[in-house]
Amino acid sequence: MASLTGAAAVLLAFILAYSTALTIYRLFFHPLARFPGPRLAAATKWYEFYFDIIKSPGGQFFKELSRMHDVYGPIVRVNPDEIHVRDAAWFEVLYAPNPTKRNKYRPSAEMAGLTLGIHGTVDHDLHRRRRMAIAPMFNKQSILSAEHLIKQHIDELTDVFESYLGTNNPINLQTTFLAYTTDVLYHYMFDTDAGYQRDSGAAQQWRHSMDAVAQATPFLKQFPSLLSRVALIPLPMLIWVLKRIQPDVAGLLGTHQLMASIVSKYMASKPEEDQDELIATKAVKPRTLFHAIEASSLPPHEKAPTRLAQEGLTVLFAGGETGSRLLAHTVYHLLKNPEILEKVRKEILDAAGDSNQLPDMKALEALPWLTASVRESLRLRAATTSRLPLVTEKPLAYADWVIPPNTPVSMSHGDILHNEDIFPDPMKFMPSRWFNASPQQNRLFVPFGKGTRMCVGMNFAYCEIYMSLAVILARFDLELYDTRWERDVHYTRDCFLGEPDPASPGIRVKVVADHKTFTRS
Repeated sequence: MASLTGAAAVLLAFILAYSTALTIYRLFFHPLARFPGPRLAAATKWYEFYFDIIKSPGGQFFKELSRMHDVYGPIVRVNPDEIHVRDAAWFEVLYAPNPTKRNKYRPSAEMAGLTLGIHGTVDHDLHRRRRMAIAPMFNKQSILSAEHLIKQHIDELTDVFESYLGTNNPINLQTTFLAYTTDVLYHYMFDTDAGYQRDSGAAQQWRHSMDAVAQATPFLKQFPSLLSRVALIPLPMLIWVLKRIQPDVAGLLGTHQLMASIVSKYMASKPEEDQDELIATKAVKPRTLFHAIEASSLPPHEKAPTRLAQEGLTVLFAGGETGSRLLAHTVYHLLKNPEILEKVRKEILDAAGDSNQLPDMKALEALPWLTASVRESLRLRAATTSRLPLVTEKPLAYADWVIPPNTPVSMSHGDILHNEDIFPDPMKFMPSRWFNASPQQNRLFVPFGKGTRMCVGMNFAYCEIYMSLAVILARFDLELYDTRWERDVHYTRDCFLGEPDPASPGIRVKVVADHKTFTRS
């Protein structure tokens, strides 16, 4: 017993000595020691842990980060290893285009547990090759060629809205639009019928799974390698355990199983004679995301089933949630501004003329009020609330500061998109600001990011959003139901995407009338 007590004392003494030495190093001898910021944040990552995990309701470090800049200036050491900059003029320096080389900060890349997908790729050159491989799925020509596919799912979306007419029951827009965007992604990317819009129970469960991810994200930011370790557990066993302790997360792992099944079917049905078809995908839309990767110049190990599945999951998780949120928020803002809604509706109907047919994407993009409303909703939403750290192999200069090489450096989209010097009255929904936008406003409209890590799915997102908005806004009269900005729309937590109050029931509307516009022909 005495020996155990002695060993514990030695261990405790070692831990105290190590912690003291580490703190002294970080405060006085670390390459970032002279950069401004709170001393406690420089000494330990537990400072950030407190704001993201302990301080209610979680995910609060983004607010503390803003306070740091208010106190210490535009460049701040936010933790022992990372620098954050709040200066719109420097955004294009950090998030520079090719050939500027920027690696992703490994903990940030590992957080989602999908290190084989483009979002989880650390190395700049490997990211560029992986991105080029899937680019044929996201170019404008491919997307416009698939408008008919998106229209099929918009028909199902209108069926959902129509089913609520006269019921006095509200629609949860996030749940409904998530089912739509997910169905479109499965069909367009994987040639798979997910059927969420035809199964309200499955749609609701998928919404709960996404909410569970949001709840877990602040924790995963603090322990970014956790999911990679959990992935070592056999998936069936992991699902069995989670069904008993966290069923919403278990549902998410069911998506991993489904993606593995989709990849298996693709690999099994891939005949040798498809090579001519694969080569042709350079000119037309590939049949699936996996066909695009197969047709690329990536080496064979980059076309292995596990790699394909992780790329598929990356696209699915990145595209479904962001698109659905933008749709819900745009509808909210237009319903709160009925005079703008009427202008949007009128120009959609004018573009259709007497045809009662939805105008194509090119025509919709040319509509000034619709386009300005989407842009303004994107600006206000500033979807990614998390800072986005990159690492450069060379020193970076900011003002009189020289940031050492291999230092993670980050900025936040909200600091740009909600900057009152660039966008006056930044929290007001004002689509008209885009009719006479300055070059600076257009250049710093960065909801999809900028540079080599810019969102690859921008054109796809615009297409599914423009087309569905046009139909819903022209066909249905909606009214908000018990929806409040402070509780249901304005984000109060950083869960990678901004999240509202945990008590929020979501953005909800009632269907008041159906004008039968753009019905099936």
